[in-house]
This record gives sequence, structure tokens and C-alpha cells, in this order.
Amino acid sequence: MIATRLKKLALTLKLRWQLCSRLGLFAVRGVRVRKIEDRSVVATGAYKGQRVVYKQYPQENAVGRAKRACTELQFLEKNLPAPYFVNGCIDTVPDLGVVILKWVDGETVRHLYNEADAPEREAIVLQVAGWLKACADLRKKEKPLKAAHLVARLDVSDNETLSGEERSLLEAMLAEMEALAESIEAKPVIYTSGHDDMTLVNLKIWNGGLYAIDINKERWLPLMRMAARFLVMKDFFTPPDGQELFHGLPAKEARMFLKAAGVALRQKRVVRYFIAEQMVRVYVARETEAEKQEYARNRMRAFLEKQSETA
Repeated sequence: MIATRLKKLALTLKLRWQLCSRLGLFAVRGVRVRKIEDRSVVATGAYKGQRVVYKQYPQENAVGRAKRACTELQFLEKNLPAPYFVNGCIDTVPDLGVVILKWVDGETVRHLYNEADAPEREAIVLQVAGWLKACADLRKKEKPLKAAHLVARLDVSDNETLSGEERSLLEAMLAEMEALAESIEAKPVIYTSGHDDMTLVNLKIWNGGLYAIDINKERWLPLMRMAARFLVMKDFFTPPDGQELFHGLPAKEARMFLKAAGVALRQKRVVRYFIAEQMVRVYVARETEAEKQEYARNRMRAFLEKQSETA
């Protein structure tokens, strides 16, 4: 904890100095690093009197990353129909790999969803689905799915953090994915560029609009994969007891979301495949709370038991 704080402080001082030297001492205020990830450092602050988010990409191809991120955000900001928005790009400092992004007020979808009752939750889910469909309506194409390639990238055999029980469960999930991949390999599916990390914390609601944040660049992915990311992150670490399940997830909201997002529900094996893929990815990322880990295992067990509508 102390080491993390010291690292954030050191990066804050470095980024503040870099920005002031490029943009001017009086243009940059209150820079403070909030999050350190492999693919970026995220800070908050002010730029020319406006509250902003500074995002700095690693030095490897930093110029290109910053330009691509800004281009994508400007495209979406210009073309998405209301009430769907992004935190637009104000400026870039390419040689630093920095993009300067508009600050979005409001609450995260995670906070609002957790505090809401059932009807309000359904309304939030439909709003998120609307954002995803609006992106797909802007840009989409049908491409053959490389399902076997994704399974190969999810090998967990060498992961030393997993217990024997966990490894067995995940290997069973991968075996199910392999079986599904055989039947859907090269199947035409809808691809689009929307949000490659569509989680509840990367979505905000403000003044009735839905804002997607933390979009890094134009990246074409299967529409179902983005949808599965949202659904799994929404429910994976919650208890599944007493719920009607759809591939291990709450059935009513899952079906409602996928239909509203424009996912082809008739492609049942594709839907099941990407839900499995996201479950494995999210679990291996290691949520540390023991109770949540057990909820996740229960959902994977339910998935494998096919307590879902797969016919």
C-alpha cells in the first residue's frame, strides 16, 4: 500500500512537470495520478480552467496511441446520437503519449445499479444496451469468427495462483469453449468498434445521458464479446441462488440486454462461447475477496451444468 502511494506520488510529480513544460505553467493545475495500469497512467486535474482527465500511454508507440485514442473519441463524440456520449478528447501531447479528456460528472453505472431496485436496474441495463447498439449502428461488418484462437490464448495450466479445484473448474470451462469453438469456427458474426472494456465502472450516467469512458482507440471486436463483458462484470461476483439462469447469469436482464444491443440471439453457441470466455478472463484476473470468488465459481458451475436455455 505504501509502495503504491509512493509510486503514485512520484508519477504525479513527473507528469506535472512534463505537462507544465509543454503546455505552460498556468495552463495545468492540480495534476494527481489516480490509477496506474499496464496500458496507461490516469490522472485528474485542470487544463485552462476546465476539469479534465489526463491519460498517459507507455512510451512504446506512445505518439501513435495518443493520436489513435483522440481520433476515436472525436469520431464517437461527433457521431453518437443523444443520449449516448463519450468523454471527448480536448487535446493531445503526442510526444508524451498524453491525451487530455473531458471530465464527466455523474455516478458510475456500478454505483447506480447497486443502489437501484429491480425496475430501475432494468432501465439502466437497457440504457447501456442502447449505447452499444448505437455504436454498432455507426460501424459494423460481418466477419468470420476465429474462435479457436481465443481459446488458445486462455490457457491456465501454468497459472501458479490457482488451487487444484480452481484449475479443474477453469479447465472444464476451456473444454466447453473448445467444443463450442469447433461448431462456430469461421461463423460470420457482427463486429464493431465500441468499447473493449465495457464494465460498470467505465460507464457514467449524467443528466439522463450515458457516457462511456476509458475508450483507448478504434478496436474492432465481436459485438457479442463486448456484450458478454458487460453482463459478466455486472453479475459474476454476486450470488446466483434462486435465479433463473442464462448460461450462469440472471436470465431476464441478460436476454433483455442482448436483444436491445442487437446481438443475434439465434447464434446460441456464439453467445454461450463469449460468456464462457469472459467468465474465465474475469476469474483469472483474481478478485481477492473469498466470498466473491465462491460466487464466481458457483456461476461457472451453473454454466457447466447448463442450467440455461441452450436448446
